[in-house]
Formats: sequence, C-alpha cells, structure tokens
Amino acid sequence: MARLARSSLWLSTIAVPSALAYDNGAAHSRKPPLGWSSWVALGPKWPGPEAQEPVFDFCDEASVKASIDAYHEVGLYDAGYRHFHLDDCWADVERNASGFLQAERDHFPNGMKPVVDYAHAKGLTFGLYTCAGTYTCVGKRPGSKGHFTKDAQVFAEWGVDVVKMDWCYSTGMQPEQTYTEMSAALNASGRHIHFNMCEWGQDAPWKWGPKVAQSWRATGDHTGNWNSVKSIVQQRTDIPAEQAGAPFAWNDMDMLETGNYKQAAHANGRLSNMTAIEYKTEFSMWAILASPLIVTTPIVNCSKTDQIHGSFTPSTCVPSITPLQKEILLNAEILAINQDDTPGGHLLLKGDSGPSVYGRNLTGGSVAVAFYNDADHAVHGHVDYSLLGWLPSTVASARDLWAHEDLGSSTGRFPQESKEVEVKAHETRVFRLRRHADEYVFA
Repeated sequence: MARLARSSLWLSTIAVPSALAYDNGAAHSRKPPLGWSSWVALGPKWPGPEAQEPVFDFCDEASVKASIDAYHEVGLYDAGYRHFHLDDCWADVERNASGFLQAERDHFPNGMKPVVDYAHAKGLTFGLYTCAGTYTCVGKRPGSKGHFTKDAQVFAEWGVDVVKMDWCYSTGMQPEQTYTEMSAALNASGRHIHFNMCEWGQDAPWKWGPKVAQSWRATGDHTGNWNSVKSIVQQRTDIPAEQAGAPFAWNDMDMLETGNYKQAAHANGRLSNMTAIEYKTEFSMWAILASPLIVTTPIVNCSKTDQIHGSFTPSTCVPSITPLQKEILLNAEILAINQDDTPGGHLLLKGDSGPSVYGRNLTGGSVAVAFYNDADHAVHGHVDYSLLGWLPSTVASARDLWAHEDLGSSTGRFPQESKEVEVKAHETRVFRLRRHADEYVFA
C-alpha cells in the first residue's frame, strides 16, 4: 500500500465572501467559463477549397465564422460550451483616426461587429483580447495602456461579452491598480462584460481579483506538453484552499490543448505532443480545480490527408474534432465536476510513493476525487473517508467518471479495504463518491 503524506485533513467549505463576488451581470460567469479560443486554431483561406493549415496568432472573418458554425456541429454547444474567444490575432496594428481600436482591416473588411453579431446569432458568448501595456504580447498590436475608457467603449459598442487583458509591455505598472481601472472602465461602458485578467499569477490575483474580475490567470502560460501540465498543476496547487475559487471568482490555469498533436499551430514555439493519458490528465485536473475550460484547437479539418501527424494537404474545411477529443471534451461527467458553483477543488493528500489526491465538494453532497500521478511509473493509492469529513463508518458508492462505470460501495475508504486504485504513469483517475442516506454531513 502506498504511503501518503497528509496535506489537508478535510475538504474546505470556505468560499470567497459573497460581498467580494464580482457579479456584474455578465453571461456564463457564475461557473467556470466553458468554451473555445482561437490561439492555435485558425488558418488562412478558410473554408477552402485551398484552405491552409492553422497558423499561430492568426484569425480572419472567414475562419472565425467557419469555426462558429462548427462549434455546434462538433457537439461543443450541446455539451454546454458557450464561450467563443479571439486571442491576440484580431486587432489592426494601428488605432483608427479617433484613437479607437479597430479590427485588422484586411482580415476583417467589415469590421468586428458583424462577426460578434454572427456569434450571438448562434447563441455564443463572444470574447476579445487586449493587453494592459503599450502593445499586445505576440502581434505587437496596440495595447490598452492610456486607452482604457475608449477600449471599453468600443468593446461595448461591438457587443463583446468577455475581455481578456494580458500583461505584456507593462513595465512600471501595478497589476491590482491597473486591472481595477480597466474593470471600472468596462462597467462604465453600459454593457455586462466578463473580465479575465492575465498577469500570469505573479501578483497573487486570487487575493484581490474577486473584487474586480470573474476570472484571472493563476499560472504561467500552458503549452501542450507534459512538463507544462505538471508545472501548471503545481502552480495551481500552491494556491491556498480558501482561495481555490467560488462563484464569479475562478482561478484560470490557461487554455487547454486537448488532443491537438500536430493538427494545431504551435503555442509559443511548442507543438502539442502529449499521449491520450496525458491529455485526459490535463482535462481532469483543470476540471476538478475549477479552472475555466477554454480549449484551443481546430474544430474544422481543412486537410485531405492526416493533419494529426503533420501531413497537411490543402482542401475544403469541414467541421471536425477527433475521436479522442470527443471522448475528452464531451465527457459530461467530467464537465459536471467542473461546472459546479461550489468552491474549487484542492489537494487532500500529497503522494509520497502513491498518487496525490485532490477533492472538490459538489452540489448535492457528493465529492469528486482525483488520483493524480505525475510520476513516470504506475502507483497505487486510496482515500480515507475521514479526509472528506465523513465518519469512519460511512458507506459510500463510487463511480469512475472516465470508464463511466459504477464501482459499488465501500465503508470508511475508497476503494474498499485491501484494494487500491491503480494509476498509470501520468494518469489521473476521477471518481464521484456519494454517501448513503442518513450519514453524517460535515460542516
């Protein structure tokens, strides 16, 4: 049996005080945002017949509208996804003559508002990117420094629902002051806008963010490789349990790269190269830690040949995600773990020779438990019900949320005495535990 070091005695029920919850009426903000981003997902000449492969930091009207259409056809909308975000790709390198941001003129000849309207007509919540400093991070497009009021006004005029503000070219600026000012400008615009702060967790935004934003980057940038997953999970784990997230106050672990392989563009110079097990771990840990689940992946296939393995032949785009992506992104049971408005999950047991165990209280009294193995070999472990605040005599049933299988009941621990959960190298196994009726409920 694996030896485990205790790091928490029970699942905390501490939430961010309601007085600090930043509910300004923005849609789809009470729970962790669930959606899609353009970051590595769009390409030129879409929808074809000579469509090109995805390009980092690219978007145009045609590729955006094709992806809005595909959002429904690949099953994201039916699974509950609603957010549709354009990252650092959309703005022109110059403001207009009146000093307002404008969409890149050759890529969006009709401007941004018709694109936003198109997304709204399809039932989607539309987000745009900006940066707190002088320039944006990648395209060196105009940043919002010195233009907070004008930028908030133009976002509202276009009907934007979400604004992500990055932190590049911000020397001498203070995060809390800066983001507070932009938050005020967005609220003064007259539109209900979700504000996502992105200063990479450097100034502990989980401490002050709930006063000014619904979500904030709690970590550095994520790319689609295993070392990045381990790093992001550790950074998020280090946040105190009482600041693990709450309604309208979510710690953002950055965009998911679920199942991308070589079909997506590189992210910060790195292609996505994880195994199926590692992609499931990425999704599992983002879910139980109550991060926004914003996936950046092509949701159309524009190649005649196998673009997953880097063989791209220009063709006409058709809505498509891979079988692995469907298995992960459309897993209703894992999504339900994420899409709760209880406090975010946190570490219960730090693994020594076994897996680390994370937990999250769920509405209705059940608990989600994740066995996370960052080691390069298989490990085994269990969780005592006392760690959940349950009596040692508690009887609870378990369900495996990846296998979609009921596992029966056990007393005092999961799994039952003499058995252990096997967790493969780099794997995360997720279970929902439900106490039987009339058992002790912890406060």
